[in-house]
Amino acid sequence: MLVTLIFQLCALQTYASTDAPLGSSLALLWCIGNCILYVGVLTFCIIERRWLFADARTGTGINFIPFIKTSITIVTHLVVLLEALIARGVYRALDVRVASVDGALGHLTDRAASRLARARTHFRNKLLLFCAFCCAIELGILALVYSDPVQLALWCLTVPSLVIIRLKHLHHAYHIDRLTARFDILREQLESLVTDGVSPGRPKPTEATAVPPNAQTSLIRWKMNGPSRPAVIVDSWTGLSTMKSPVSIGATSQVDRVPLRRMFVAKGTYLTLWHASKDLNGCCVYSQLANLLQNFIQCTCDLYSLYALLYLNQLDDIFAYILSIVATFTALGVVLAACENCKNQVGQMGQLLYKRLHGDEADLLAKMLENFSLLLQHTPMSFSLGGFFDMDFVLLKEIAAAITTYMVIFIQFMPKEDTPTDATTASNSTLANSTTTVTPE
Repeated sequence: MLVTLIFQLCALQTYASTDAPLGSSLALLWCIGNCILYVGVLTFCIIERRWLFADARTGTGINFIPFIKTSITIVTHLVVLLEALIARGVYRALDVRVASVDGALGHLTDRAASRLARARTHFRNKLLLFCAFCCAIELGILALVYSDPVQLALWCLTVPSLVIIRLKHLHHAYHIDRLTARFDILREQLESLVTDGVSPGRPKPTEATAVPPNAQTSLIRWKMNGPSRPAVIVDSWTGLSTMKSPVSIGATSQVDRVPLRRMFVAKGTYLTLWHASKDLNGCCVYSQLANLLQNFIQCTCDLYSLYALLYLNQLDDIFAYILSIVATFTALGVVLAACENCKNQVGQMGQLLYKRLHGDEADLLAKMLENFSLLLQHTPMSFSLGGFFDMDFVLLKEIAAAITTYMVIFIQFMPKEDTPTDATTASNSTLANSTTTVTPE
């Protein structure tokens, strides 16, 4: 699979599959090699800081903004790689849990495989488009700005880390989109269940298996043995017992058992996907926190540098900062949009179940739908980073507000450069404004 191969080349996925131990070993060794390599890159940047980050204005010391941007970018890259090693088993278990749901969805509808294949194709196209967009931006920055050898060396050291950090957002969105595709199929099945009881992708029941008018419940707990003895049906909700003939029992159990079975499968599928989302929240906490910190620091520094260039009327490097900010917020927006989409799918499931809560007390299917609705209300779908941040569009607004606040503070302390005054002009101005005192004789 192309998506898995790209993430393995970026050392974000340190395993291949349960059936490919050799591929998993190679991916693990590749990630360890990347960790060792970028520890060396970080050490080189710290040792050669006076050459790479020299202050061109004073000639002494280092320029703080490029130094902090480069250091935090490489450190974030290392955190992403280390967490890929530590959470290797958790990601593998997450894949197994998500793959186990596909069999249950296949029992609900015949169109599950095609829908999941379409979702994989959609994410593959999105990943390829983002990779092309990211590469075009970085090459554009290289062509527009970095003509100096020192700047070129700094770009070569940091651009792989920037690309991996942005692809980590896509890696997180990949697992969220997998959950969303399965929630979408589950929502469609629940919609058919609460409306007409016919599953999309399944044939409609024939007249022989149609539900008779007097068979509206499936509360059968047992059936008495014997060809002519009536069955005793005990209603667990009311505590009453009724008598039905074997013919009506057969028709009821043959037809009403189908939606109940679908309901059990749908509920079990939801719980499995819900636990998978919690596993996903726990296996990418540190890397995504480091990513958000890097995004915040980079955007704050880039906007401050952008304001300084506009203030000094130096427009040579302005496009590099604009392109860098656009790429960072694009990657962050992709993962937040995936979280919002998944939460909306689960919210729509709750609304569909609420519309069906009008059955009588003896309707077991209505009671199961009511319990499922309560389950959806008390276990909502949410994506967070260790409880620190919720992954939704509100986070994007909070980041933008925090960056604006720090920008206002930094601008107040920006050094102002006075315009030099010509000595001759100053002397003439002094003579012109001076008055000559005339003493009468």
